Amino acid sequence: MRVVPSPSIEPSLRELIAGARFREALALFLQACESSLPLSPGSQILAAQAAARIGEFVLSSALAGTAQSAFRLAGNDDGVLECTNLLGAVAFERGSIDDAEAQFRRVLELAEGTNLRFTGRAANNLANIAHLRGHRDYANALYQRALDAYHRIDDERGIAETRHNLALSNRALHKPEDALSACTRSVEAAERLGVAGHIALTLLGRAEFLIERDGFEAAIADIDRAQLLAWTEGNEPHVLESERLRALLSLRRGIAAGAHERAELIRSRAAETGCALIAAESASISALALKIERRAPEAAAAHERAVASFQALGANGLLEGHQRAWEEALV
Repeated sequence: MRVVPSPSIEPSLRELIAGARFREALALFLQACESSLPLSPGSQILAAQAAARIGEFVLSSALAGTAQSAFRLAGNDDGVLECTNLLGAVAFERGSIDDAEAQFRRVLELAEGTNLRFTGRAANNLANIAHLRGHRDYANALYQRALDAYHRIDDERGIAETRHNLALSNRALHKPEDALSACTRSVEAAERLGVAGHIALTLLGRAEFLIERDGFEAAIADIDRAQLLAWTEGNEPHVLESERLRALLSLRRGIAAGAHERAELIRSRAAETGCALIAAESASISALALKIERRAPEAAAAHERAVASFQALGANGLLEGHQRAWEEALV
């Protein structure tokens, strides 16, 4: 693969990605590799982003790492930031949380005072890690820092994503009114942006909130729309999350057998794809469903698997929630 400062296929890649045609974008890039067309670092990072959106995390990481080195040699700071942020995001999806945190901290250090867009991204991503580890007040402070940065540059994409994450944090802090407000505003910001991936993300966040409040019909409507958007753009992580929420909804409705079967299927698919967090949360649903079904030996094994998965991620907050639900589950 030759890396030269030529943007040859970049316009086409950008157009495909803007249209959420991620598989086509990646296919175009791989075709260019085979035909020895000149490939710029810009085309590599675009291909890496497309690969991440369809769950090809190993390829995404490899492409982002190669592009990062080329951008660094060229003295392209924005390119380095883009690559470092993506490397962190892929590490997070694959469950390498310490590596993800290190990457995001590098982004924050490089962007501080010079690049508000990446300051917002880094603060938001570090907040996600703090939330995962159960440091929710610290997470909320970082989310607010991200929102401040995004508002200064009118970044609707960042605002939608951060409000979605803030809703998750407020739910964990038992602030339902704040969570609902953040959910609503995140969906509104995503709708204004008009990007399918962000609309799906915020709809899924609202659906989970609605499931917890027994708003099942409204939750189903949000999941249906989000999953259609995810299928249309080939976003495998969002498809998996949609299915996980369907399993959670079945569990909440008391349909334990259906919840277990769906959760196990998603856990397996998520593990194969490399979506470690979705796999862990699906394992939790499966364990709880088995306990409700009074399948004690299987439930105990599934419970141990879920606990181990959360511990491996350092997801203390989610682990506490699982343990609490396990103790409260019918026996």
